[in-house]
Amino acid sequence: MTEIDVPRVADRELAAIVGAEVEDRWPNDVSGLDEIVRYGLVPFGKMMGPWLVTHSALAVGGDLPTVLPAAVAVECVQVGAMMHDDIIDDDGERRSKPAAHTVYGQPTAIVGGDGLFFHGFAALAECQEAGAPAERVAQALVVLSRAGLRIGDAAIREIRMSREVCSVDDYLGMIADKSGALLWMACGVGATLGGGNDKDLRALSQYSDRLGIAYQIRDDLMAYDGTRAGKPNVSDVRNGRPTLPVLLAHERAPVAEQQHIERLLADTAVPVEERYGAMARLVHDHDGVAAAREVSHRYVDMAAAALESLPPGVHRDALADLTVPGRLV
Repeated sequence: MTEIDVPRVADRELAAIVGAEVEDRWPNDVSGLDEIVRYGLVPFGKMMGPWLVTHSALAVGGDLPTVLPAAVAVECVQVGAMMHDDIIDDDGERRSKPAAHTVYGQPTAIVGGDGLFFHGFAALAECQEAGAPAERVAQALVVLSRAGLRIGDAAIREIRMSREVCSVDDYLGMIADKSGALLWMACGVGATLGGGNDKDLRALSQYSDRLGIAYQIRDDLMAYDGTRAGKPNVSDVRNGRPTLPVLLAHERAPVAEQQHIERLLADTAVPVEERYGAMARLVHDHDGVAAAREVSHRYVDMAAAALESLPPGVHRDALADLTVPGRLV
């Protein structure tokens, strides 16, 4: 396998604008809770959340200054969720640096994640001062909250799916609510603040759900295709998570090797590197990588189709660009 980098989402201009906003709010010398918040936010990752907020708003007629606080808000909420996820998954690395809980300890990182959530809600409320109508801000807060609850429900389902094989349909349904809702949080907040109508919001809901499924499959593949993801490639095997490449390999394998996959998911005693090596061999032997990539590409095609009802323009085109294989998935 050759190592490739994960594609970056944010363009330089947007990254600079959002980065400057974060630096102004949480400068290098902050302390206490804000120190943990800054540690989670900086350095930035792909900045997919702020990117989607901005282009979704502009695609329906909004403007950047009005939604800039919302771009920061979504980044805060999503980073807070990742800070908690790293504790749940016992992952020691995030964005190619030590995860917050390995630096500050679990109790502090839990509080830091909570702080990021509340900073996110506070930042979103600032959109009214930036020019968004109060009713739009209230609607955006509802979108953010409901998306967060949807993600939380999916996280519970994912935990309960661990250590055993599930159906591909059940897995795809879970990741639609896990990663699809994560993208909808950004698209829905941006489009709501930008003045989108019901048709616009439906289109972006379908787009974000389908793109989210494809994006999560791409994340699943990182453990098996040599991609540098900024987090351990053994994480899913260590936690017994039945990701799509594993499930598709299981469908294609003979009974004896299906049972081997099942034992690897259930096992907690054998060293994780040994389990990971065995799982990787089984995934590759039974075309799990190629089959999962094909499913991912099918979902990005559907995501692209969902955008056709949005007003044509450069921002719709930018959203569609994420559905091109190799750009994000």
